[in-house]
Amino acid sequence: MNQHESQRSRILIVDDDNAFRVATVALLREEGYSVRAVKGSEEAKRALSEESYDLILSDLVMEHMNGIDLLRYIRQTLPDATVMMITGFGSVQTAVDAMRSGAFDYITKPCNNDELVIKIKRAVDESRRAKELVRLRNLLQGEANFSNVITRNEKMKDVFKLIRQVAETDVTVLVLGETGTGKELVSKAIHLNSSRRDMPFVIVQCSAIPSTLLESELFGYEKGAFTGAMKLHRGKIEEAEGGTLFLDEIGDVSLELQTKLLRILQEKQFSRLGSNASITADIRIIAATHRHLDEMVKEGKFREDLLYRLNVFPITLPSLRERLDDIPILAEFFLEKHRSLARREITGFTPAAIHDMMNYDWKGNVRELENLIKRAIIKSDDATIKTLELQGVQPDAGTTEPLDPPQTTALPYKSYIEHVVRDAELKYLQRLLKECKGNLNQVARIMDVDRKTVYRKLEDYSIDPSLFRE
Repeated sequence: MNQHESQRSRILIVDDDNAFRVATVALLREEGYSVRAVKGSEEAKRALSEESYDLILSDLVMEHMNGIDLLRYIRQTLPDATVMMITGFGSVQTAVDAMRSGAFDYITKPCNNDELVIKIKRAVDESRRAKELVRLRNLLQGEANFSNVITRNEKMKDVFKLIRQVAETDVTVLVLGETGTGKELVSKAIHLNSSRRDMPFVIVQCSAIPSTLLESELFGYEKGAFTGAMKLHRGKIEEAEGGTLFLDEIGDVSLELQTKLLRILQEKQFSRLGSNASITADIRIIAATHRHLDEMVKEGKFREDLLYRLNVFPITLPSLRERLDDIPILAEFFLEKHRSLARREITGFTPAAIHDMMNYDWKGNVRELENLIKRAIIKSDDATIKTLELQGVQPDAGTTEPLDPPQTTALPYKSYIEHVVRDAELKYLQRLLKECKGNLNQVARIMDVDRKTVYRKLEDYSIDPSLFRE
């Protein structure tokens, strides 16, 4: 592992042998790892609650709690953690038993330095591969692969051509288009067709995070950088190391933060809050917005030099009004995708329903189409969907049409209650957003939940909070 790769790998050593701790910390730091060493299980628990680690190196025999008990504790609290055991020659069988309980590997004392370094590199590499495999599977399950962008439209085929041209390069891409046109999906397609495909694709919803918090979310912070900074926090830029950072709704970023983003684009360097040390970022940046950035530059709301850095390779997505020929196949695709919501077998749409969809002004674009089809599936009592109740939707109101509960109780009790609860939750979110004028910090405070929960709910219901702001 080279210095650049290893400097971001964090290792926790748990051993009551002071000489071993000192020697191993020195060895691993020389290899470029970030290392913390503690002498017992209680200190280990505290360390694990404060920071995340790529590898935990734990002795088998310690006071108060032995290594097997600590391993079980880690498996319960941090099931994805990678653990390597340290043992004497007389306890090899115990170490093998530990591997059966979930340890990745073991090393015997006294350790051969070369063997220790090799085994640790293997464990760290496996830990990273496992994390990225989970991330990649989640992306693929979310229909982010290139082949799943549904279209027969010529304008969208031109977009595909642009994606193919730019994917294998490392240039910055700016994806433009109205809300709901699929900017995130296209950005994921670029990532998954690039040489960075096996590395992270990290999304930052710039419009969903208050400007006062966005800087720390992006750059991270050191312990004690501000009140409440109880431990070191790696930001989204570090999380995206080796992969792609997707800045959604870049037009909502404050001018002050735009200046700091410019340094990332120009120098590929940044600093955590509370630190003057520069960190090199090996990332590709893709930004997206529904705003007209050139107009914002004229109004003094967006930095012209930042726009030049972002607009290296622009891709403009057509609205659904510009790709009406896609509506029938998109409708069938969403029907198949959400078929499990139906109370009976639904075979398709009536010609009248397709006609209405083709003549509707889709202000919410593809996202609005999907939401209305989900609603129609839930409410349909027939084998075909006759209408999407388009006249009952206010597409410019900035809300997703509520999913009214089923009009019949001819459903399993659990399914019926789920429909009722989702409808109530959606209306509650929309009312709060309206009252708080899109201020998600205030919404989270009223709901008595953290901001991440609010972001997850908004994504689940495809609600764009920027449409509630005045």
